[in-house]
Amino acid sequence: MTIQNILLKIQYDGSLFEGFQIQKNKRTVQKELEDAIRKVTGEENRIIASGRTDSGVHANEMYINFLTAKIIRADKFHFHLKKYLPDDILALESKKVDKNFHARFSVKTKTYKYVISLDKILHPIYRNYMEQITYKLDFDKLKQGMEILKGEHDFKAFMLSEKNDIINTIRKIDDCYFVLNENRLYLYFKAESFLHNQVRIMAGSLIELSRGKISLDDFKYYFNKNNTRRANPTLKAGGLYLDSIDYSNLKS
Repeated sequence: MTIQNILLKIQYDGSLFEGFQIQKNKRTVQKELEDAIRKVTGEENRIIASGRTDSGVHANEMYINFLTAKIIRADKFHFHLKKYLPDDILALESKKVDKNFHARFSVKTKTYKYVISLDKILHPIYRNYMEQITYKLDFDKLKQGMEILKGEHDFKAFMLSEKNDIINTIRKIDDCYFVLNENRLYLYFKAESFLHNQVRIMAGSLIELSRGKISLDDFKYYFNKNNTRRANPTLKAGGLYLDSIDYSNLKS
């Protein structure tokens, strides 16, 4: 019996999902994917995702992998899935990968994008897809704040406050930058991994810095070992997108 390890590239609109990870009696991306894959393979396939997203967060690029004995060409698998997936999940590509490939542990870096509208009035159709900021922003301070975030730091001030787990809060930001396109501000953050809500809190803190609510010294102090204050605010989930995944050692 031939076993294939299938790597599937997907996109989804997170507006109507309670996040990616499966939860009892809640609509999740994982549950929709597993149901669709089961209908194609007739198997109970365990899927492994490149990461998780919270309720309301979107993905421009997410990957999952799973093992199957179903005799279907790997590069055609996504076509077979399409008719079983809801309209808010899109299967883009599929391919066969090495049996040792793991969609989560093989990730080299992830890039998240946060989208902000600077319009005074935001059309209701965008309410689930971007944050609205109407304050005047200092983009020089925004750039300086992003420079401070780069590199390896203890980001315990930038994680969900209700998290009581004892975890390693050291993370390395490989790159972060912003793009201003007319009245849209795009914030990009690239790292191997992030803490829970870290990107949304970093984005919120950068906005506080840019509008003059905190100083550069205040922003730097978040990383001081004696700091007890949490960075804030946490911007809404709808503006956040898992934008791209970079894999290392990807072999077919």
